[in-house]
Parts: sequence; C-alpha cells; structure tokens
Amino acid sequence: MKTVLNVICAFAATITVAGCTDYESETDLNPAGPPMIQQVRFKETYVTNVMTGATSERFVFGFGNHPMATEMDAHPVASATAQGNPFRVIMDELLVGNNLEEIACRGQVDSDVFARVPRGATPDDIARCSAAQDVLPSTCAGEFAVCVCENDAGCAVPNVLEPIAKGKPVGVVDINQDGAADESRLIDGSVGLQCGAIAVPLDLDSSYWNPSGNQQVPAMGGFGALGPAIVLLPTRGLPTNIECQLQFSGEVVDKQGIAPCTPPNGDVNANCTAGDVSGFKFKVEPLRFETDTPSVATGVNRMTNVTVIANSLLDLTSVTMANVRVETVPPGGPVPTYTFTVMTGKTVNLTFATPLAATTQYRVTFTTGVKDGFGQPLPSAHVVTFTTAN
Repeated sequence: MKTVLNVICAFAATITVAGCTDYESETDLNPAGPPMIQQVRFKETYVTNVMTGATSERFVFGFGNHPMATEMDAHPVASATAQGNPFRVIMDELLVGNNLEEIACRGQVDSDVFARVPRGATPDDIARCSAAQDVLPSTCAGEFAVCVCENDAGCAVPNVLEPIAKGKPVGVVDINQDGAADESRLIDGSVGLQCGAIAVPLDLDSSYWNPSGNQQVPAMGGFGALGPAIVLLPTRGLPTNIECQLQFSGEVVDKQGIAPCTPPNGDVNANCTAGDVSGFKFKVEPLRFETDTPSVATGVNRMTNVTVIANSLLDLTSVTMANVRVETVPPGGPVPTYTFTVMTGKTVNLTFATPLAATTQYRVTFTTGVKDGFGQPLPSAHVVTFTTAN
C-alpha cells in the first residue's frame, strides 16, 4: 500500500494538484519525442572470490548511466540475481498513470476488486466516489466515476445487504476517510518482464508507478530514488540462465499518446522508435547450489546429512532419485537408502536411513535434470564428494 499522496499523484495525469507532479513541472525532463527509458536499476550477482566461487549482490544501472555513477555502478548485466530482485525503470518524462495503476474498490467490480481511473478524472472525482455508501449514488456518477459495478448480476459489497446494480457505484476504499484512495496496484499486463517464452509473474500490489523525481540524486535513497519510475517486483523471482527484457502494453503512453522506447544505452539525446524497447536486455544468473558440507571434506560424521541451497526456487518434482544420485568412490560400494526434504523451496536436505560406511568416499551428484521453478535446468552437474570418519 502506498501513501495517499502517491495514489493521488498516480492519477493526476493531466492536471495540477498541490504536492503532485504535473506535466509542466520541473520533473518534465525530456518531453520532446517518445518517452524514453533512461535507466534501469536492478541487482546483479557477482563473484567475490574466484578460488572459492563465493558471490555477492549489488544494485547497478543495468541499462543507462548517470553522471555520478562509477563503472562499478553502471554496466550491462550478464548475471541478474534470480531471487528478490526489484527493477526500477526510470523514465525521461511522465507517463499516463491511469494506464499503469488501478485503485481498490469496496467490493468486486468486474473480475476483481480493483478498477481503473478514467483519464481526465481528478482527485475530486475520486473523493466523490469515496463518500459514504448511502450517498454514493448521488455523488459518484458521470464519465469520471470510479469503482462502478460492471457485472450483470451485480456486485457484492461487505456489510451491504443488497448487491450493487450494474452501472452503479461500489465505492472507493477510503478507510481513513480523507477523500482519497487507500490502495492502488499495477495494472496486470501494463508492464512486465519477458524471459524467452516466459512471462514473469509480478507482485502487482508491490509493483507501482512513481510519477515524481528527476536526475538529481536525493539525499535519501540515492540512485534508488531516481524517477519518474516504474518499480517491478517479480512474485517468485526470475527464471535462471536466460535472457530477459521489458514488455509494455499498447496503453502505456505519455500525454501525447506516444509509447516508450529505449535509446542507445539510455541516451535521451539519441533517437529511438516509439514502442521499441528491445534495446534493453539482460541475462539472469544460472541455477547453482551452495553446499553445507565442504567438498572433498574428510573425517565426516557417518550420520551426516547433505544439504544444498539453491539460488532460486526449485521445481520440486525434479528433485528425485533419478536426478540426485549417491554413490561410493570408486562406484559399486553399498549406499544406504536416502530421502529428500525440500525447505523454503530452495534448500534440499538429503538424509540417510542408516550410518554411512567408515572411511569411505561418497559422491553426491545433482544432475542437469534438476530444474528451477520455471523449468530452467542446472547448466552442469553439481557434485559433492566427502570421506567419512572411522
């Protein structure tokens, strides 16, 4: 849920509202030509120790640059972090917020409880549709009415005995009674991330349009607060080891009705074709495991478990005996029965039914049959070897 000011500003697409960004404000950075994606910030995973393969994460400009950014801050990304990776898409001018976000209603208005705000609607229109339920029919009407029932069978509203008839107002959620919408969310399909044939699911409630900001880095938030920006948060991460890019619906435009595009490396002084966002692409890190038991460890307890942690959510159906094999080195020695427990969708714990043989080397192989939650496989087998104690 965002602040009231953000909600009001998100829909103040063609008007001036105190405290909001309008089309003639100082944040109207580069209104000539198509709206351009100036920067995209997101997390990359990078190697911190070549010998051990240890990694860390950092936010970078994976597209575009900034005068205050170093080479470490801004460069193409070939290993975008698969999990917990928000994207901040920074525009060079304002977009029409009504085509990016919708607001919460008091009950279902169509297939859900969210409704779009008509372009041209003002905060006063939203206030009129935020009134008490008994006066809504007289205050919330006309072409700029918000949260109007669209279902033939009517729309149910909690604590209202009779369904609201089609064409009548359901009412805007305004619990604090300040005349503004309490909650908004990104319109499904307005902006997205496409990875090959995979449309990445987004958390629509946590993703949003921030219509304020400029290229001056604020004291609070730094590069992470640049705007105006669209913030996208994938629901269950990104598919691993695949190239991804942005997607916009045809409704996402600036005040002149022009679709966004990506100029070369975010240079807003260069040209780009409206609607063409193919200039920004990035590669996601491959699926990989980290192992609690050090590889090639010796003197390992014969009652040990083998635990590996993936960098992405796993396809649990792929964690099978066929894809996770245990054998002695050299092969042919006895291996106790083992079972799997998968915790938090990423941690695989392999447990043996009886103690392992003494002073014996074992090899555990996670084959390329193991996949992430999007069906992307391990690029190569992950192997753990260890030798048990006496």
